[in-house]
Amino acid sequence: MHQSAHVFSRNLLLLAILGMVMGCQAIKDIGNVKPFDGIVYKLNYQPAKTQVQGLVLDAKTNEPLQIPIKVAILGKDAGRTITFAGKAQTVYTAPKGDLFIGLKGAEPTVSAPAELRVVVNADGYVASSINLTLTKSLNNPFTIRLVKLNATPAGVAAQTATATASTSGALTTNKLIEVTVPAAATASTLPMSVSLSANTVMKDDKGQPVKGSITASVVAYSGQSQDALQTFPGGLSAPVVKNAQGASNVIGRFAPVSFVFIEIRNSSGQVVSTFSQPVTVQMGIPSGVYNPQTKQALKSGDELEVYSYNENTGDWTYERNASVRQQGSSLVADVPITHLSGYALTTERPADGCSQVFKIANLPANYSYIAELIVYDGANQDHALVLERTGSLLGDQFALTLDNSQRYEVAILDPLSGTIIGRSGQFTNACSGGASAVSSIIITPPTDRINAHFTVKAVCENGKNIEVYPTTTVYYQEAGSNSTDKAGVTFVDGKGTLTGLKPNTNYNAIVYYEGTFSESFNSGPADSDRTLMYVLKDNVSVCNQ
Repeated sequence: MHQSAHVFSRNLLLLAILGMVMGCQAIKDIGNVKPFDGIVYKLNYQPAKTQVQGLVLDAKTNEPLQIPIKVAILGKDAGRTITFAGKAQTVYTAPKGDLFIGLKGAEPTVSAPAELRVVVNADGYVASSINLTLTKSLNNPFTIRLVKLNATPAGVAAQTATATASTSGALTTNKLIEVTVPAAATASTLPMSVSLSANTVMKDDKGQPVKGSITASVVAYSGQSQDALQTFPGGLSAPVVKNAQGASNVIGRFAPVSFVFIEIRNSSGQVVSTFSQPVTVQMGIPSGVYNPQTKQALKSGDELEVYSYNENTGDWTYERNASVRQQGSSLVADVPITHLSGYALTTERPADGCSQVFKIANLPANYSYIAELIVYDGANQDHALVLERTGSLLGDQFALTLDNSQRYEVAILDPLSGTIIGRSGQFTNACSGGASAVSSIIITPPTDRINAHFTVKAVCENGKNIEVYPTTTVYYQEAGSNSTDKAGVTFVDGKGTLTGLKPNTNYNAIVYYEGTFSESFNSGPADSDRTLMYVLKDNVSVCNQ
């Protein structure tokens, strides 16, 4: 009995020890359990309630740049901006030609808009900028077209030349750089040149001499080429620091006759900013240009205003007047300059601009469209020129900057076909109606079209189990299309509709963010539901938690 009791006690002890061991193992096993393994977190991602997206395009190919873009955001609301990754930055480098700008704080309205100036540049391109007025939470996307120095679009020409500067930055010989630019879609050309004299001392923006082997690049634009006007640096509706009348910080509309961009740098990357003596820029003038000041064609003896463009701020400044003279069969103007910049000759004084609101009637839900601002030459009633082509617009209202001195018309285009679906009719004295004036345009959209309802979602490149449903712009166009413009629609929380599709037709739906993510699909015979997925970089805040 005693022995049995001892054995029983020993067995109890062994069972107790075994129980403790098993209990510890169980606790260990419980510690290894990961109850959230395999669970995918779904997140509606919108870095800021107010946002706008844009593309920086190569002006010749009309495709987003695939190289780093230097971005500077200026204007009264620049301090409120954030990037897609949620960072408060006003000067940064974007990996590619797609931009997201979020705005913290109060949502802008038509009566209290947010104002931004976006300045962009990339190696080998002419810098440009755009003035943005944000009036709602989700604003229409914008496009900025940059001209590549060695691959220019129609209506733009470039030339490079090399020279040598002494250790003091003085040119060792005279240098003449000539550029021949097409005047328009005709065989005529414009003579443009930059003439530098020997012993001209060149310095950078820090006052240091630019010495050694130097390369000068001259890019010339024709003011009578529609392609060139769409790439005009800073846009044709631009902020003017000072105009010829002495007014400051005004928004005016340019009527450019010609434009020249000049860059000079040495092999070390130093860029010339100033000259010790004036350098002469000869700018050609297309024949038959209407002068709104004299109400007739421009002629020898007339004067044009010269404005310089600051590629770092996107601002324009009145420099001087230049006299027009006859040179052979061409009209030219000689412009002396002492600092490097872009220079424009203009017949229009950027002072009398006003914002004209246009309202679209008969607009289908979620339908995007493009607006063209057409100016009619006062000397030639049949000569029409597209001054501005907007990006893809949504909503039944948009605004354009106009003035009273020219005769305009606004055309509304279907972005998928490029066909005109509505016109405003010609009008003058655009600013006489005051700030509250609204013009109505009735459109006739294409019939027999269908829709594709899309879900856009993103996953994290670092493999985290997160699906992001962004508020983003989705662009779309017919497969194989060579159209310079795409339709665009803003998706909210990853949901949206691509409208106006032809049945049984191939299309591409595209999201741009540090890359191109596309979905090729056939529209089919009727409305459909589809998905587009893209990959978020690790630096985006939602993928870095």
